[in-house]
Amino acid sequence: MPRLTNKQRRAVRYLTQSALASQLSFRVAFQAADYLHNDARENWRDFLDRLHTGYPVKGVGIKAMPSNLKAFDADDGGFLHLEEDLNPEDASSELLSFPYQAASAAYSFTLLEGYGNDLADIVNPGYIAGRRAWHHGVHGDADLKDPTQLKKAKEGFTKPFNRAAPEVKNYTVQRLVSLKRDRNAFMHDAKVGVDFQKFHGMVMGTIAALHFLVIPTEKQLSVYPYFDYHAKWK
Repeated sequence: MPRLTNKQRRAVRYLTQSALASQLSFRVAFQAADYLHNDARENWRDFLDRLHTGYPVKGVGIKAMPSNLKAFDADDGGFLHLEEDLNPEDASSELLSFPYQAASAAYSFTLLEGYGNDLADIVNPGYIAGRRAWHHGVHGDADLKDPTQLKKAKEGFTKPFNRAAPEVKNYTVQRLVSLKRDRNAFMHDAKVGVDFQKFHGMVMGTIAALHFLVIPTEKQLSVYPYFDYHAKWK
């Protein structure tokens, strides 16, 4: 396989560090949102009291006609009525149905996709063309117990980065298959049963695996995008 130039190595390191920092920051954002969501559920009386103060959550309705589809807001002559009176109990009950874990997982995967595309552009310029993503050769419904499908998936994983299939671990490819399966279930079938923290761990492992795939001499990645209280991340 072609060796990377020093410039490419620097670009890969910077890209990976930035991608990991973004993912770590997003996980903290998720934890904060998860805390607020759970607090509202567990202390629902306090939450209802806040909703009764000024009624910040409004009802939304739609009155659509062929003649009013150009604008969204009814105040502008459109079809969405965004300021309807709403019982706070109704707003509270809807909180349970918001698919924030699945939506967060989909966003995390989008960041992974962008990282892989940018990585391929550095190490294998011209491979990513049109709307094709780096992971197009790995399918979410692949059965990796089948040796033929396993071989094909490993080739699909490594080809965008000018690497040979044996250079990637089986479990790394299985992670990507699982990620694509769960992402597709949400994006295409509206299934929301995703454990974000597990999903995010697989995303982080995939980013690290891609980095070590293209720079196999690298020994460690260490990223912590916040103040280091214990001198652990120097």
